[in-house]
Amino acid sequence: MVLEIGPEELAQILRDVQDLDTCIFGLQREIEELPDKHHLGELAEALSAVRQEQASDEKSLEEIEHKQHKLDGELDMLVTKMKKEEEKLFSGTIMNPKELSAIQAEIFSLRKKRDEMETEDLEEMEEIDRLTGEFSSARSRTAEIEAGERQAKDAYEVELAEKKAEIASLELRRDNLKVRLSEDIVADYNKMLKEKAGLAVVPIVQGRTCGGCHIDFSRTQIDQFQHNEGIFRCEYCRRILVK
Repeated sequence: MVLEIGPEELAQILRDVQDLDTCIFGLQREIEELPDKHHLGELAEALSAVRQEQASDEKSLEEIEHKQHKLDGELDMLVTKMKKEEEKLFSGTIMNPKELSAIQAEIFSLRKKRDEMETEDLEEMEEIDRLTGEFSSARSRTAEIEAGERQAKDAYEVELAEKKAEIASLELRRDNLKVRLSEDIVADYNKMLKEKAGLAVVPIVQGRTCGGCHIDFSRTQIDQFQHNEGIFRCEYCRRILVK
């Protein structure tokens, strides 16, 4: 049961309820802005980018290591073949000049190919060293950003919990005030709060101006404010007015 309250007390309760709701809305906006405040989006983007870079470096490293391993195998086979040809050349068992010339030409060709493959192998080793350094650097940056993201998320969660607790406390105080109001006034207040972007109750500024829409009142309404107490309505924006 709502107890009868005087016009001045009614106006004060509505002012207090509006002030609490304003604080609540402010905290809710701060909660919406918390991810940006703690740079969670930026950290997530940076982490995604460096992980992609790390994955790309790792793939490139695996590919060139596989290529070098294959080249090393081919090089071993070529060297083995070249040694057999050299053994055949110097064995003294081949007397035919034409056949000896062919073996010499084959050995020359194999040596040339060996030199080319060794040069390629050296280049691939240098590339492996470069990619290994880049992969190690990307992995270090990944670990650094992950640590930063964990810290930012922890700070975010702490601040989020604090603001939610503050909102809960303010809502309790507001609801305890609302129970002292009639259902009609509460319904009207809630309707205005939704329609007027969270500002349902506004002061009468200098006795002649609406604190919501900032339009000066008519002479008739100004006279009403001067001779009556309680709550009023702005004739323009329909917000609840309190002196």
